[in-house]
Amino acid sequence: MREAVKQTVAALIPELDGRIYDVQPRAEGDDGPYAVLTLGEEIWKSAWAGYRQVVRIKLYSGSAGISRLDAWAQQLVRGLQRQKIAGPDPGAILLHYLGVPEADALDPASGGIIRCLRFGAYLPEASGAEAPAPADAWLSALAGWTRGKLADLWQVYETSWPADREEHAVLWRLAGCETKMAGASMYEIRKTFVGHLTAPFPETEHHASVALVEELGVQTQLPLGDGERRYLSVAEVSANMQADAILDGQLKLTLVQRRMRPAEEAALIRRVAVQPIMK
Repeated sequence: MREAVKQTVAALIPELDGRIYDVQPRAEGDDGPYAVLTLGEEIWKSAWAGYRQVVRIKLYSGSAGISRLDAWAQQLVRGLQRQKIAGPDPGAILLHYLGVPEADALDPASGGIIRCLRFGAYLPEASGAEAPAPADAWLSALAGWTRGKLADLWQVYETSWPADREEHAVLWRLAGCETKMAGASMYEIRKTFVGHLTAPFPETEHHASVALVEELGVQTQLPLGDGERRYLSVAEVSANMQADAILDGQLKLTLVQRRMRPAEEAALIRRVAVQPIMK
């Protein structure tokens, strides 16, 4: 990750090429503009997002001036926010801009300005299981239906985010399940799902979220797709555009299925004896 970010920063700001240091500046000092890259600790976030590692990029303006520092900061935010970054290491990462954690500071060595930008990279939890757990049939049906409704550039995932997810991605995960009585011979299963939509631009996320909500509102039943004539009914669907796409998810969906209660087993009658009533 470190080398990938350094190469991308140097490509975005050519003045910093060869002047991006790890953890701290060189001991002999550097009068010109440069940057310092620091990787923070990995913090556990959730079962579907895994760990988030904070990447700090400190920009030292040197004699370039604060206006040049402002331009560099804008270039980094535009060039790194929600963009897939590939470097010499295998795989690629997606960075999310987390803001400026502190006010600009004065560099006593050069008299320039220091500005720190924070980005976050989500790393999935490593699984020690030998074989993946069987997928939920409802979740698989929902993911398959979503693939048919969105454009080909969208990739649909189940349960958790992968390490190398695409820029346009949808994640559906099972959030809850309950059973209710629907009569003497029937019962009802309700499952709640949360949908996460990520894209390079928030407007794209909002448009896709609204499109899925509208389609789910029209779609009264979803086929399970297991070869049997079984369907799921859409009970509730809503979207919260202010929710965090990675951690919380914008969509909330409740699917319902009614099933017949199995007949209760009873002991077979072995013998019948008839006793006359004598008056």
